[in-house]
Amino acid sequence: MRCFVLAAVVVVVVVVALLPYVNCKSPNIVFVLTDDQDIKLGGLTPMKNARRLIQDEGATLDNFFVTTPVCCPSRATILTGLYPHNIHSTDGSGCMHMNVTNPAYEAEMLGNWLQKAGYMTGQYGKLLNPPGVAPYCKNTGAQKLPGFDDYLTMCNDNRYFKNTFSNNGRFFESGTNPSDYLTSIIGNYTIKFINEALKKGQPFFAYVAPHAPHVPSTPAPWYADAFSDMKAPRTPNYNFSALDHHWVIRQQQPLTAAKQEGEIDNLFRNRWRTLLSVDDLIVAVVNLLESKGELNNTYIILTSDHGYQLGQFRLPMCKLQVYEHDIRVPFLIRGPGIEAGSHFKGISGNVDIAPTILELAGANLPEFMNGKSFAKQIVKTKGADSAPGSWREMYMIEYWSLGEVVRMGHLVDGTNNTYLAARLINDTHNYVYAEFYASNTELSFGTPVEYELFDIDKDPYQLKNLYSAATADQKLVKEFKSFIHKEYGCTGAQCS
Repeated sequence: MRCFVLAAVVVVVVVVALLPYVNCKSPNIVFVLTDDQDIKLGGLTPMKNARRLIQDEGATLDNFFVTTPVCCPSRATILTGLYPHNIHSTDGSGCMHMNVTNPAYEAEMLGNWLQKAGYMTGQYGKLLNPPGVAPYCKNTGAQKLPGFDDYLTMCNDNRYFKNTFSNNGRFFESGTNPSDYLTSIIGNYTIKFINEALKKGQPFFAYVAPHAPHVPSTPAPWYADAFSDMKAPRTPNYNFSALDHHWVIRQQQPLTAAKQEGEIDNLFRNRWRTLLSVDDLIVAVVNLLESKGELNNTYIILTSDHGYQLGQFRLPMCKLQVYEHDIRVPFLIRGPGIEAGSHFKGISGNVDIAPTILELAGANLPEFMNGKSFAKQIVKTKGADSAPGSWREMYMIEYWSLGEVVRMGHLVDGTNNTYLAARLINDTHNYVYAEFYASNTELSFGTPVEYELFDIDKDPYQLKNLYSAATADQKLVKEFKSFIHKEYGCTGAQCS
């Protein structure tokens, strides 16, 4: 954002809305994206500093969901503001079905639009899964990461030591010393970038993506013994036999102490341990910004690409399902004009992240984006409350199965775990509705093979499937069907 008249009317509106707080100086933006961090199973609990420095000093989005509960589609959505169905490959190939290695997708990435608005942009950590970062991770002839002036892109999943990186096209591998711990490397490069941007006096956008708490959930050596007395939460749907749920769920065998429960508890502890290092990263960023007098001119965001399960419905670990522990994630934000300790209860999600960041920056909002900005819902302008106005009541969820995926001897995904779903939250309803399909590659699904419907207010752990021709609220089901099939076919701003 600059202090002159911009051409697009929508941009002028954004500039006027935010001018009282940024005082003609564009705000900095730090976006921290964790990997597999749940909210329903206590995933924010170990991050005391994040809660103190971001949540207590800013806003919590109480009903924040992901479009797709798996890494590459969710991250592609975050980077573009597009639903996965508008990034999907025609044959199901690519990065978890996403076509993300082509010029059209690269031109739509968030960093490009922030650069055009005068931002210095940096990306540190996990961008996409390895198939999606292949062009940037070559030993020789690596392609430059579009939209980012500086980057340290992680080239391998599932390694907290001895990972490979593309640092502005230079390919290298980390070691096994404590200083080579993945989150520490990401944090150090982030701090270096922020320092350089501040020296130049240029507004910056830092996309910071630790691998934590993703498996193998290797903690930093100095946190290896933390939480030693903790166990994974035994929620009502833990080790629960749900015979009225879709096939992948109803065929699950019991978890046993001898085979899985000890491993689940150990994974839970290590997940929390890895998040302590992310918490340290946040402290370092806040301290640096405060020492440079930039903290009050910086938006700091913490969220995750999707949630997780640890024994729920007898699924020992993973994500991929339409249930709350998989699709609901934390979203915390602090910054100029955001009231400390505030909450936004409207239903929102990761398709809204790119439009919101662009509006906070005073940047142009591209017409192709499917999400909508919630900036005016959380930022107060002088003399006014957060914008009232209308907000959506339903949010789209879509997932294409990765095929047969086995964890701890349990099948946690299968072809017919492909679904279209909608999450509804308003003054009278709190529901999730899903249709399951037999094909996991086609964009036109055909006829559903199974259905699920849950009333989250009455059944927060989704134990009872309410869908049946005899008992379901047919008017409500009809509205769900209409919404998901209309939204699934949407492009550009006609979505949501």
